[in-house]
Amino acid sequence: MIYPRLKLGKNLLKDDGIIFISIDDNEVENLKKMCDEIFGEENFIENYIWENTFRPDNSSKITRKNSEYILCYCKYKNNIKQLIGGKSVSNGLPSLTKNSMKKSTLTFRKKTVKFYLKDGTYLSGDKGNYFLHDDVIVKNGTNINDFKLTGRVIWGQEYLDKQISKGTEIIIKNKSFTPYTKKNEETIQSPNKIIPKTKVGDILEANAERDKLFNKKIFDYPKPTSLIKYLISYLSDKNFIILDFFAGSSTTADSIMQLNSEDKGNRKFIMIQIPEKTNEKSEAYKAGYKNICEIGKERIRRAGDKILEESDNKNLDIGFKVFKLDSSNIQKWDPEYENLTESLDKFTDNIKEDRTEEDLVYEIMLKYGIDLTLPIQKENIENHTIYSVGYGALLICLEDNITKDICKPIINLSKDSISTRIVFKDSGFKSDSDKTNIKETLKVNNIEEFITI
Repeated sequence: MIYPRLKLGKNLLKDDGIIFISIDDNEVENLKKMCDEIFGEENFIENYIWENTFRPDNSSKITRKNSEYILCYCKYKNNIKQLIGGKSVSNGLPSLTKNSMKKSTLTFRKKTVKFYLKDGTYLSGDKGNYFLHDDVIVKNGTNINDFKLTGRVIWGQEYLDKQISKGTEIIIKNKSFTPYTKKNEETIQSPNKIIPKTKVGDILEANAERDKLFNKKIFDYPKPTSLIKYLISYLSDKNFIILDFFAGSSTTADSIMQLNSEDKGNRKFIMIQIPEKTNEKSEAYKAGYKNICEIGKERIRRAGDKILEESDNKNLDIGFKVFKLDSSNIQKWDPEYENLTESLDKFTDNIKEDRTEEDLVYEIMLKYGIDLTLPIQKENIENHTIYSVGYGALLICLEDNITKDICKPIINLSKDSISTRIVFKDSGFKSDSDKTNIKETLKVNNIEEFITI
């Protein structure tokens, strides 16, 4: 079941993309071998451990299970520059001294060193581990003249100057003139193998989030949004697409909207879920949710409203579209050769009878690789209905008996677009001469991509 999905998942990843796969003890070894085959052992990042319950079951006298695994792989490890587990500012004062280094000389410019010494003049000479080449005048806790030190230091002059320019403090605490450092910049830490419970909650937190949204146990085994947010935050980029092809209750969508609200990101999500039916005795079924997809959609709606209500950013995008996988809206040519006349009459209009114009608009967008999140406007101009996708980049007219008078509204809709393609039904023209005239008229007005389906 999982192998073809992971195979496809790898193909959908960007070259610097990563995938997280949650699994328990039962299949973790098989999953690891499978991922090694699909992604390559060299693209394995880590098998993270999530403490999924802070109050484990105590019924067994042998073990207390309180964790799950999250396998992480990437498409090409060479493209992964850094993963962010956290950030910290060091409070220590590490010394620049390292006895294994060769002696070298550093120049400290005036007012670049902080002294824990009394104001006054300190004479040059041998200080033990360091040799001071110049007398140093200390005033108000800093040096008011340049001075040089020779010793076994780990930094070179160029790196020293760079660190000082970034705000790193150079500190001399006593008369031995040993230089210490204090970096004021944040240090990025890669993620720990064990996911810290100070940042990520457990299943009880997930249940509480569920109950707060639905006021009942509407679905089982949710994951906390803090877990998904923590994993997504491994990446510094705030503008990318997250695909969850086991969406369940759409915790991932909820988490992404929360993150975008918190850090003003522009992440997008795609949730995929088979419409698995809910148990007729379950709370979900009683509440009107006949399958898992309905629960996920409702969660996105409720979570989005809640996030927007609590967010300072009232322009936060919480919108989403729902698509159901189906066969093409266009009938295939499959004639009955024993009754060819009837077949020809049947295929005069090759659009399936039970499909709407909107169904066909989205299929056209898919076939041309156009982002389904682009705005679609249904324009009614001079008694003609035209769908404008992406502010005129794609125009779709699905009317019948079309004549040359369609040209004017099409030209008006396309005037603000750099390039425009127009799509008609092949059976939609009143006559072949109308089709030819429309094509040539649009071509003269720089609409050269004329398509019929």
